[in-house]
Amino acid sequence: MSRVWTWMRSLTGQWIMLMLLALLVSQMVFYFIYRAEQARAVLELRRDEVVARAVSVASLVETVQPELYPEILRATNTGVVRFWLEGDDLSEETESWQQKAREQLLKSSRPPAASELVTDSKARWQTMTVENGVVVRMLNLKEWNGFGLVIPVNERLWLHTVYAKPQSVARPPWSYYLSLGITALLLTLVSVLVARRVGRPLQKLTASAESLGRGEEVEPLPEVGADDLRRTAAAFNRMQLRLRRFVEDRTRMMAAISHDLRTPITSMRLRAEFLEDAETREKFIASLDEMKAMTESTLAFARDESATESTRMVDLNALIESLCEDLGAMGWEVSFTPGPERVPWRCRPNALRRALRNVIENAVRYGGRAMVSLEMQIDGLDIVVEDEGPGISAEDRERVFDPFVRLEESRNRHTGGVGLGLSIARSILRSHGGDVRLDEGASGLRVCLHLPGVES
Repeated sequence: MSRVWTWMRSLTGQWIMLMLLALLVSQMVFYFIYRAEQARAVLELRRDEVVARAVSVASLVETVQPELYPEILRATNTGVVRFWLEGDDLSEETESWQQKAREQLLKSSRPPAASELVTDSKARWQTMTVENGVVVRMLNLKEWNGFGLVIPVNERLWLHTVYAKPQSVARPPWSYYLSLGITALLLTLVSVLVARRVGRPLQKLTASAESLGRGEEVEPLPEVGADDLRRTAAAFNRMQLRLRRFVEDRTRMMAAISHDLRTPITSMRLRAEFLEDAETREKFIASLDEMKAMTESTLAFARDESATESTRMVDLNALIESLCEDLGAMGWEVSFTPGPERVPWRCRPNALRRALRNVIENAVRYGGRAMVSLEMQIDGLDIVVEDEGPGISAEDRERVFDPFVRLEESRNRHTGGVGLGLSIARSILRSHGGDVRLDEGASGLRVCLHLPGVES
């Protein structure tokens, strides 16, 4: 059921549903119009036939003896047409005439239901002249799907006629359903072809936008198809080019500033060596060393950003395990709890290793040890790093992601670092479509590196 719903939400499914809905509505409108027109045409045809027949019966009655009248009426009456003779035209009393006509119809061999013969108080007689100058008075009975006629036979006798055939539900022939099915099939095929012609460029655009959002190198989209699709592809290509230029310019500027700052810092440090006051000299040199470390870290970050790493498929379990083993060989207390047997993921592995290394380094430095685990989630996966340190207060958990921010209580200057580790980690995770968040762990800080979706 979920697959059907997903298909109906797609461009092809919605296009087919709209086409079939339009076909259904048009056929329903056509059917009702056709049925009304057909009923009107049939009623007019039968009216002309009954009028001609009534005129013939009146002429016959006029030429025979009165004792033959009952036999003539018996021979001409049918299940839907009734004739009777009166000494008055009765047309002045419309409702009374309808009551008599109703009684005559109920005497027929196939009488209609009495509930269908409803008296119409708004019906009015109309006078018309037919062949041979015969004057006929006609009463339209819409509720009966029929009419009434009064024809003078002579000065003392009138022939009354009523026709009534309540409408039945007319079902279309099998050819109508066959034609409808063929039309629906052709519309479905055309909809699939059109939707695919429109959908394929959109799928490429979606995939390219997703890859671009994860920092991957994306080939320019082919500008083909309808004008709207070509303009969309061209706009995406221009946006991609502008983004690449913007990132390159920003990275180049950061590298230039960091590189240019190294010279004056070195010069100031040499001059600081000649300060006579030892305490002032040490503080001055310590501040300059800190500035130099910040500049070197920024320059290294800019170099890494400018380096283009290709995106490829890796096994996250293997990647994290190898990193933890390397750090453990350096004497760090790092443990890893793997996820499923194999977790394939398309990423830039060196960048992801750097982000995870920064987080593990912080956990070991400020919490004594790092416990790394891989947890599968509905919307992706989480690489969780927990420590046993003092943690970070809730109001500072977002602030520590700002560049060069260090908390005085637990992240002081003497423990090392310049405050770029978490900032770099978040930048790398966001370039992969994920994010980094800080939570309170069981015994310390819990850092969650979230990656959306698991690609195979």
